[in-house]
Amino acid sequence: MSPSVSNTLPPKRRSRRPAVLPVVLLLAAILSATGCPSGRLPPLPPADEALLRAKSDKPVRVAVQGGGDEPFAAIAVFRDDAFLHHAAALEQASIPILDEFGKAAILLLSPGRVLPLLGDPSLARLAWFGPQGLLARLDPALEIDLLSRYGAGSEAENTPLLVRFRDVPGKAEERHVAASGFRIVTRAGPTWVVSGPVSGVPKLLSNDRIAYLEKAETGGNASREGLTKTAPVPHAETGGAAHDNATAPAPSSGGERAVPIGKRPPYRIRTPEDPR
Repeated sequence: MSPSVSNTLPPKRRSRRPAVLPVVLLLAAILSATGCPSGRLPPLPPADEALLRAKSDKPVRVAVQGGGDEPFAAIAVFRDDAFLHHAAALEQASIPILDEFGKAAILLLSPGRVLPLLGDPSLARLAWFGPQGLLARLDPALEIDLLSRYGAGSEAENTPLLVRFRDVPGKAEERHVAASGFRIVTRAGPTWVVSGPVSGVPKLLSNDRIAYLEKAETGGNASREGLTKTAPVPHAETGGAAHDNATAPAPSSGGERAVPIGKRPPYRIRTPEDPR
């Protein structure tokens, strides 16, 4: 008897495709547990956390805990002169110095270099400044004053600043100034004079509508108008010059009239002999 057709057919092959979904889920769990950027970063060791809290402010701690490699500017306050005693070591650690004065320096840091820097006993503290580009809108004189105050520990004292906006500011800018720790002293179109601690300068500059930030002159019309006070004209308010051109001597017949000191000369004064 011939074998049946079903006995002569080859057996069906079972699918050997791997179970992809369980493998992917397992890999995602492993990457998340090992601190991959696609997952949540693991907490810092207690010693590193304590060092961050002791020597840095909250924005620096957030940058370190968030990881990444995006550089940022920070104000480092040392226990002695920043340039004389620490410039070489910072250069060896590939940490650029953007500016320095006395015991303070503005450094360009990445999150991974913060903890080794904080571990240096000569570093007293580290304060957040922000993206390096903010320094382009900070007047050099104010930048030196900021470093001087940080080095002396007086950055919380109020100081008048001149804020130049790109256009006339509004309510949003008022709220931002107040949130940065400043109060508005005077307003003159797109220029404001504000008063507050220089420790609030980084947050103040984070508003892109601020075109430039500088120190404000104190006293006289400078603080009232938000403008730089110019030097008075010599003898303008004394007996050394006449207060009215009417009291000036008459012009001679052969030349132009003399202009008293402290008065603006006319554009062109000609005699009858000079008809041009």
